[in-house]
Amino acid sequence: MNKRKTYVSSITVIYAAVIIVTVFSFFGLGFSESLLRFVISLTAVLLAESVVYLYSIFWLRVTVRISQTPPVMISGVFITIMYMAAVLISAIVFDGLLEVPPLWYAALQLLIVVVGAVSLAATGLYGWNAGAQEKKARESTRNLRQHRQALAEISMLASTWKHSECEQLIELIDTLEEKFKYSDPVSNPSLFATEDMLNQQISLLHDHVELLLALDEPRADWEVETKELVEIIAATLQRRNRELSALK
Repeated sequence: MNKRKTYVSSITVIYAAVIIVTVFSFFGLGFSESLLRFVISLTAVLLAESVVYLYSIFWLRVTVRISQTPPVMISGVFITIMYMAAVLISAIVFDGLLEVPPLWYAALQLLIVVVGAVSLAATGLYGWNAGAQEKKARESTRNLRQHRQALAEISMLASTWKHSECEQLIELIDTLEEKFKYSDPVSNPSLFATEDMLNQQISLLHDHVELLLALDEPRADWEVETKELVEIIAATLQRRNRELSALK
């Protein structure tokens, strides 16, 4: 966080210095013979520099929270650079060299601003939509990932059972894990009740395994009880998959 603040401070200082240099350059060099074109050029360049500064701050705030820079951010950099270049080139060519009428020149600079703003907005909208779709995809697969993770934890717990029938217990759980592995990972909000039922049943299986580990000698019907729990979970999973298939 402190490093980001340092970067922001440095960029702000550079931005302020660039603004001062730009203003002094325009007044010192007598950039335009027309006062109106002079004001338009100065305003357009200062606006472009401000856009570059604001995008730099935005870049720092976004990239500090993520490990990989999104392509949409890189696209924004290119758009910002092209916008800045277009403003400078148009000021040099149409104001300094060609000295076009002020109204035509103002219209040109306004067109550059509009095109730049629309391009950035379109890129941002695309990035937001892509991010929303990615988040939706993560959310839709979260439940099954949680189920599989819970079963993996139960399997690890079962492997610590100090009993000769440990392998049988692990095999029962692994068989159930396999069913989840080949199930459709994408869920649906309408399956909330079924997904919640799976959570509860897997939790019961976890408690059942913990109870087995706590007993010095398991009950004679432990395997029957475990199979019943596994079959109930498998049946609920099958029901979940059927309901999900019917929704597609």
